[in-house]
Amino acid sequence: MSLSKVPKVYATALLELAVDANSVEATEEELTQIVSALSADESIRHYFLSPVVDPIEKEKAAFKALSGKTSEIVTNFISLVVRKSRYQFLPDIVEEFCAGVDKLKNRSSLRIISKDLLTPEQKDKIIKSLTANFKRDFRVHESIDAHLLGGFRLFVDDYLIDASIRYKLDGMEEALLQKKIPVGAMYEN
Repeated sequence: MSLSKVPKVYATALLELAVDANSVEATEEELTQIVSALSADESIRHYFLSPVVDPIEKEKAAFKALSGKTSEIVTNFISLVVRKSRYQFLPDIVEEFCAGVDKLKNRSSLRIISKDLLTPEQKDKIIKSLTANFKRDFRVHESIDAHLLGGFRLFVDDYLIDASIRYKLDGMEEALLQKKIPVGAMYEN
């Protein structure tokens, strides 16, 4: 199996299990929290990626750490991923799983990049406008880019909506450069 297909295969299998158990939202939330916690600790990452540690020991450690703290589906899934030596793909698996849930729920990922954090009113206005245009709900991720002069950029699926000042200035520059000035024109006062 190609390495690029690994996250999609595992995410699809987990999504089918979650749908069958009627726990898609709970599984998505648990999995996202667990993987971000596991990724945040460098020693845990090194342990699970180490070729020296026996895969059975890794699986037992993962099962013991998650057992009783997460649902059976998430505990067994992460244990399986660890046993099959696919731990390095876990963030990509979560990303694919969330994309599958989004598709299932007719939801898209909305990434807002702005110079400063937007106020809740501004975010609500953007989300309402996009919901009306795209006819779907959004999972919002907001980030800050200090290089923006002002305004914001929106990334929805494969679309970019650029409402930044830099984009508008570039448009003005292009318009001014397109204007033809007659050569040899003379002006008198």
